[in-house]
Amino acid sequence: MSVSFVIPVYNKARYLGLVLNSIAAQKGNFEREFIFVDDGSTDNSLQMVRDLTAGWTNVTIIEQENGGSAKATNTGIAAARMEFIKFVDADDLLHEQATAILLGALKANPGACLAYALCQYFNEGETMDLTQTLGVCEIETIAEPLYASIQNSLFNPTQFLARTDAIKKSGGCDERVKHSQEYSLTLRLARLGSFVKVNETLAFLCRGEAGRHGASSSRQLQRVSLALAYFLEDYPDTPLPLHRHAYKRAIGRAAKFDYRHRGGAKYSKLFWKSLLARIVPEKNYAAAIRATLPVFDERAG
Repeated sequence: MSVSFVIPVYNKARYLGLVLNSIAAQKGNFEREFIFVDDGSTDNSLQMVRDLTAGWTNVTIIEQENGGSAKATNTGIAAARMEFIKFVDADDLLHEQATAILLGALKANPGACLAYALCQYFNEGETMDLTQTLGVCEIETIAEPLYASIQNSLFNPTQFLARTDAIKKSGGCDERVKHSQEYSLTLRLARLGSFVKVNETLAFLCRGEAGRHGASSSRQLQRVSLALAYFLEDYPDTPLPLHRHAYKRAIGRAAKFDYRHRGGAKYSKLFWKSLLARIVPEKNYAAAIRATLPVFDERAG
């Protein structure tokens, strides 16, 4: 078995020491390569990656102009040569057994294209135990991953490992959604096979960074709905019940956001539309989802 670690990097200098240590510490008997994609960093991230990986083998460092996390991730995917890809955000950490456990989950489930684990959030400066002893990991199969992925965003990049051939077949991330790589990729992979969930915390996600694109709830919610609209447009053969499900989720998000964050009325027009979405069909669900996007504009920036 072999793994390509793909790590997009943009202005993450203060995290890279710990992040690269956690990647280097991954246990398991598998061949590995390390692909870093510097997405036009303006701090010293690129030099730090060069310095910190100086003694490593099978390292590829790619420089590109800033194009967003989706484009940087796709650059890493294109360069990957191993059987599996393990993504790592450049401010997140992995338990030392994370890759080996995810590989084992996929090996035991040959029909699955992706395995993901639970995560724990931590604050910058907080020390995490990445070597804690783990028990027997409970594994479950997500037989209808597209429905589940539309219902909720299942994971961030650091939480999952996938088969390289499936990722490349999927087309990778939708670069039209510039700063949200994992959701569009999740939807595309969900068309190709089942998912496996490992009910163990293997990824540790740093919260609270001011410059992290996912920090703004309005921006992230808007990107999720936009990715759904693009997906339905790109794959019109998606079963109609899933089109309806996607719209119900999008209009529901918009109604809740309008009420909670913009001072909208509890029983607003959006609220009634979210109720009607349960029984009244739309002619074009992708267009209906797009119509919800302006709700987030005030804070989306």
